Amino acid sequence: MPDRNQCLDIWLLSGANFFVYAVRYAVFDWGPTMLMEAKHIKVMHAAVMLSGFDAFGFAGAMLGGWLSDKYLGGRTARACVAYMALAGVSVFLFWKWHTQSEPVITGLLCATGFFVYGPQCLLAIACANLATKRAAATAVGLTSIFGYASTTLSGWGMGFLVHHYGWDAGFACMVGCTAVGTLLFALAWQAKAHGYDLPVKNPKS
Repeated sequence: MPDRNQCLDIWLLSGANFFVYAVRYAVFDWGPTMLMEAKHIKVMHAAVMLSGFDAFGFAGAMLGGWLSDKYLGGRTARACVAYMALAGVSVFLFWKWHTQSEPVITGLLCATGFFVYGPQCLLAIACANLATKRAAATAVGLTSIFGYASTTLSGWGMGFLVHHYGWDAGFACMVGCTAVGTLLFALAWQAKAHGYDLPVKNPKS
């Protein structure tokens, strides 16, 4: 089983997963409405623009995995710090950049997807590697619970904020999610690439 430090890292990464998914689902679920109401984009254009969010998200996930293996020794939490911070920058610019330019708005959506999908796809494997094959399923299940629990914030929570306080409150919530997620990833900065170098305890001893 993982030691105490690795268990803490798994909990930190799982908690960060809540905020990663909160941002991802907020854009995924509210994207068309957000573009029409906050940016005054036509519904047909909004659908096309949002397709870039997913397309660039997959590219970001693949690059994040490659960078983690190539330059970070498999320590994916370190890549996630940069990814989540840059996701926050993308969301903030999308919120505050008052432009009607569809290419600019689309570019910011694509950037947000690029930086959000990286942590989303890296987290489960990071926790599974830390837990090793002795507890990988439990670790992945834990991250999934936090991820799906985020729909309470991205769904009901975002709807409540936007309905009562407008889209500024909704965007502020998304930026806040990226900030908390970045902090949790930073707290897991020292997390190892895996837990297979730990001695295996014999339960009979």
